[in-house]
Amino acid sequence: MKLWDAEDFDPWETLDWETVRVFFYRQHKPDGTVVEAYWLTNFPCSTVGPQALFGMAKTRWEIENQGFRDAKSRHGLEHICHHHANSLLIGWLLTMLALTIERLYRLRHLHRGKHRVHSSAQLLLHLWLSLSRPRPSDSS
Repeated sequence: MKLWDAEDFDPWETLDWETVRVFFYRQHKPDGTVVEAYWLTNFPCSTVGPQALFGMAKTRWEIENQGFRDAKSRHGLEHICHHHANSLLIGWLLTMLALTIERLYRLRHLHRGKHRVHSSAQLLLHLWLSLSRPRPSDSS
């Protein structure tokens, strides 16, 4: 495996970082394929070393690939070209829709009645518990 790491690049106008760290790796797989990837980050080398950054990069891909495998094998979904402009727009619009629905729910329903308003964590816990299967009553 080959690692290349440099952290002294200037950011572009719209990037709010002091400096840009470019990380490159080339990995030779046992089947002979070569995997190359570039990563940009603002983690300084003093905080995250090259080996740790490589581990983070590989873990990120494992998580994403497992998510795609689950979506395809368990739910019949196909891979979405998430780097396409329309896919990015739809992803952001869905996120904004979800945040808007959550906000409206909190404004309209959580302050009514004599109960106290729940925090986000309490609301999540309540939702999680309400989605679980009810336990059969203990007859002993």
